[in-house]
Amino acid sequence: MIIVDPVVLGDVPFTRASPKWVYDRTGTLVEVPANTLGVTYDPADLSKAPWALLEPAATNHIRNNTMQGAVAGSPGTLPANWGRSHPATMTYSVLGLGNENGIDFIELRIFGTDAGQFVLELDSQSLTFAGVGDTWAASTFCSLAAGGTENIRRLRLRLREGTASGSFVADTLTDFAPAIGSLASQRVSCVKSGITDGAERVGVQLILDALGKFDVTLRIGLPQLERDRVTSPIKTFGSTVARAGDVVGTSAGLVYSNVPMAEPPYNVATTYAKDAAVYDPATKVVYWSMVAGNVGKALSDPAFWNKRTAINRWAMFDDRNSTQTSNPEEIVAVFSAKAITQGLFAGAMDASEVRVSMTHPTRGLVFSETKSLVLPRSGSSFFGWCFNRLRLRTWFLTLKLPVFANALVTVTIKKPGGVPKCGMCLLGPTIDIGLSLMDLSTELKDYSTTTFFTDGSSSTFERGFSKKMSVDVSVESDRVETIEDDLIKRRQKTLVFLGSTMRGDTMLVGRFSSLRKVINSFPRSKISLQIDGVLSQ
Repeated sequence: MIIVDPVVLGDVPFTRASPKWVYDRTGTLVEVPANTLGVTYDPADLSKAPWALLEPAATNHIRNNTMQGAVAGSPGTLPANWGRSHPATMTYSVLGLGNENGIDFIELRIFGTDAGQFVLELDSQSLTFAGVGDTWAASTFCSLAAGGTENIRRLRLRLREGTASGSFVADTLTDFAPAIGSLASQRVSCVKSGITDGAERVGVQLILDALGKFDVTLRIGLPQLERDRVTSPIKTFGSTVARAGDVVGTSAGLVYSNVPMAEPPYNVATTYAKDAAVYDPATKVVYWSMVAGNVGKALSDPAFWNKRTAINRWAMFDDRNSTQTSNPEEIVAVFSAKAITQGLFAGAMDASEVRVSMTHPTRGLVFSETKSLVLPRSGSSFFGWCFNRLRLRTWFLTLKLPVFANALVTVTIKKPGGVPKCGMCLLGPTIDIGLSLMDLSTELKDYSTTTFFTDGSSSTFERGFSKKMSVDVSVESDRVETIEDDLIKRRQKTLVFLGSTMRGDTMLVGRFSSLRKVINSFPRSKISLQIDGVLSQ
């Protein structure tokens, strides 16, 4: 049996003093407001799990990467000598500006009759370095809008180092082959680790080498030049733009959720009308005002406040399966556990897919998993495949999270075209206490009541129910005492008990009410557990 010991979650502060650009679930580059965590998708594969995008401060030194000022037929206000060729028989023309999935681009037709090289200056060489050894990174989006590449030898993104007067010192190049398709999925980068001795300035160029007659149309979007590494896109409109770094608080808890907060937090100085709803910032529980003109009364006073359930955002993190978080299309939550967390369990779900990822502050994305909750229904039958009802698993489990103490875990629960729901989401370290034996049993306790009347009729008041599980665990005899001590420390704490990681009906969220050890032989003994599940719907 494996136990997941959940981390106690609270609100985790997050700051970033400037906006940020990330990809949403449609692959569109969207702006995230300041002081809001950015959760991004991979535009090249939207079926992958999204992840919390943690990045240091960065500055885009290309001053107009949205190409403002360019118009059809002219590069307008773009840098002098913006495009040039060797030999002069190669020509380019600006077809116009556009925006594809949030990415601003300029569309260029480049054509020629002979072999040669076309150079596009994405910004002029005007940067002064702090010193030799700096690392610089360039990137740009580039896709093929029209034409063929049969006489094009290669396309290259170039970091060009020069002196203060512009004389060439060294360069770093990345070859790439643009394709017709999504611009968002075709971002190329070039990184120079350690600027060459004697260089003081750097520029970014796009170079096309042709072997003969050619005619292509390229879309070039959001070129970027920054120190140290390639980061998420930063849009500029005539000057360099600095983006602040992401800073996550030091406590464990919820960093981000896309589920809106319908109720305001309680304010002791506010006067509330009858039936006004507020929530307690400490417990995340909703209260309804019982009277008009309600001011200054403690939420614990039942004469003035009626205690309800957890707010929608936090319903999946309380200790009741009977409360569910819901949100149209998808639920996205990002946790900071501040502990080595290997296990994640989600239950009481109504969803079609769960995606989980883990992001480390310095290593980036370190884990990604996508799991469909749709169960097989065919029974090896054509009729069953076509006409049986669709069945969905109501739980999700992974024990494969990498061993990182300061990582962020992103959980995405999806139901396209519907409203996904989740009643329980628990994240924490795992404890292996031994092997669950056969004869494991579960039972259900229904808290509904039925009243019978004298004429034989009856009336039932439906309430929630809970499950119980009885299980014997085989453990090494020399570990019995240690396991018993570990369990005693966790009595009256809600845990995830996994009788089997393959069967959802042997997984229970609850507390153990009975623990009995039987030291019967060497090398193995038994521990018997009675586990009471939390209240369910």
